[in-house]
Amino acid sequence: MTATGIAPTVKGWCPGALRPMESGDGLIVRLRIAAGIADPALAARIADWSRRWGNGLIDLSNRANLQMRGVARRHLPDLWDALRDAGLLDASEAGEAVRNVVCSPLAGLDPDAVLDIRPIVRALGQRLAGDTAVHTLPNKFGFAIGDGGLFGAGGAFADIRFEARRTADGPVFDIHLAGAPDWRLGPCRPAALSDVAADLATAFLRLRTGQQANLYPDEPRAMPDPPMYDGRTRPHGDRFGIRRMRDLTAAYGAEAVAQAAGLALCPSLPAKHRARPADFLGAHRLGSNAFAGVGLRFGRIGADDLAALAAAAAANGAETLRLTPWRAILVPVPSVADAHRLIAALPAGSFILDPDDPILRVAACPGAPSCRCAAAPVRDAAASLAAAVASAPGSGIVLHVSGCEKGCAHPRPAPVTLVGRDGYYDLIGDGSASAEPVLRHLTLAQAAGHIQGLAASGPRQATA
Repeated sequence: MTATGIAPTVKGWCPGALRPMESGDGLIVRLRIAAGIADPALAARIADWSRRWGNGLIDLSNRANLQMRGVARRHLPDLWDALRDAGLLDASEAGEAVRNVVCSPLAGLDPDAVLDIRPIVRALGQRLAGDTAVHTLPNKFGFAIGDGGLFGAGGAFADIRFEARRTADGPVFDIHLAGAPDWRLGPCRPAALSDVAADLATAFLRLRTGQQANLYPDEPRAMPDPPMYDGRTRPHGDRFGIRRMRDLTAAYGAEAVAQAAGLALCPSLPAKHRARPADFLGAHRLGSNAFAGVGLRFGRIGADDLAALAAAAAANGAETLRLTPWRAILVPVPSVADAHRLIAALPAGSFILDPDDPILRVAACPGAPSCRCAAAPVRDAAASLAAAVASAPGSGIVLHVSGCEKGCAHPRPAPVTLVGRDGYYDLIGDGSASAEPVLRHLTLAQAAGHIQGLAASGPRQATA
């Protein structure tokens, strides 16, 4: 049961604390921690809650949220009390569901940052939670706020992205819409960010249902009906198929969204160089301080390992743990020596510390039996296939192994995607899990052979 008495039986939404989701291993309870910042004491408490009321497994999502798995329904009241005491329980399910904000993981600490965005991130979360006008946003709709530093939030999934930039008149944010990489909106002053984000969310809601009638002041007319589902985007129950900003910009263009929100539209600026997520792993200097970065195998951490990380962090002078959207946790400490001592104190083999570990090039969902939608236990398969992409050029995810067509672990297209089906795998080249396979009914050994060649030469060379 949820706090309002709704049984968590529907599959497929983004879970929360107030509205957990039933999965194959029990309830999934997602904790949306503001700005992804938890102190070591809170991390230790979350580990304890997972052991007491869950199955001891915790996932770090691509929204930098922690998801407790295997929570028994009878334990929800105790967990809610604990979350309320820790300040992690929202006032309403609807407010919690739209509070999807990710940010630069080292906000307030990155010496290259334009400004400290932590107060802005918290203010946007509060605005979204309290503004009922945006509570009908699709539950996967999200925002990202980058501080303009070396360790930005550029790789995080977001429908609306704010990126800080220095100007002669002070810091501003450029706004980027998913699906419109050539354009930016704004500029937006830091103090106005929450209002602008709400305006854009409202414009999205109005445009997606054709309710915006004043986009053309010289010739007032109603918007055309939104396009019907065309097979390229997944409708997820929406009759127009517009569930994300990328769908809206594909339908109407970025200019229509900018006009609906009262914002200027300009060409995008050249992208600033930023560190790749894998470069966060290990011990690193951070201005006059340092941080330790630890990777999580497919984004999962056991409660005992989280408790060990929290204890090592506290023992080496850390005040916070920073959650990232990249299956890693960063721990700021006073010095590089402290970072090395922290890493040395961690359980051997529990964390990824090598930025070249091939497992970092592979995305995989929990799979069966943890997920009821999954048709295969994909994580073991994904781990066994990591060596096949070790020599792949570039950085980022090369292989996505999914238990079903939803592709939750990696919504974007990947060079190679495998979808489990009836004990075999379908292979998709340069697409997402819902795309048309180029090869079907492969054994794991057959898939490995194809993947090795595709990783080096490009996915479109696959043949039946």
